[in-house]
Amino acid sequence: MRHRRLPRLDLPGQTYYLTCCIDGRRPLLRPAALAESLVSLYAGQRDKGSIALHGYIVMPDHYHVLLTLRGDSSISGVVRAVHSLFARHCRATTHTRGRIWQTRFYDRIVRGESDWREKLNYLHDNPVRRHMVAAGVCYRWSSARFWETGSGPVLCDGFA
Repeated sequence: MRHRRLPRLDLPGQTYYLTCCIDGRRPLLRPAALAESLVSLYAGQRDKGSIALHGYIVMPDHYHVLLTLRGDSSISGVVRAVHSLFARHCRATTHTRGRIWQTRFYDRIVRGESDWREKLNYLHDNPVRRHMVAAGVCYRWSSARFWETGSGPVLCDGFA
């Protein structure tokens, strides 16, 4: 029996924890230039005022983002914009053909500061659990360094 998917909740001002995967879980995000491009696109959404960016991790075959919607932005609209721009960039620079992203992404509404901290810690520990680095701050495409030292390639916003 096939389960029906629940409709996505787009709630202005809400904080979301996202998981987005590359189609077929290919390690398409492994090259530094593509990981940097993806992080920059989310930073661009923050700079436009669409989101507050709290944390991120870009793994070879998926990524996680912790963000809060701003203004009249929707989670679907933000992800659609990032994925569309990324797919164009990826196809132009790597000559990748076909689908880049899985059809759907997964979002969870964050409920309070303890849930927010739990999600942030989870995403920062992702490369450690996959035995890619000894500590989250050592992973280049993560906001862990920002939260540990206050500096990093992309500035993050605190708890909303």
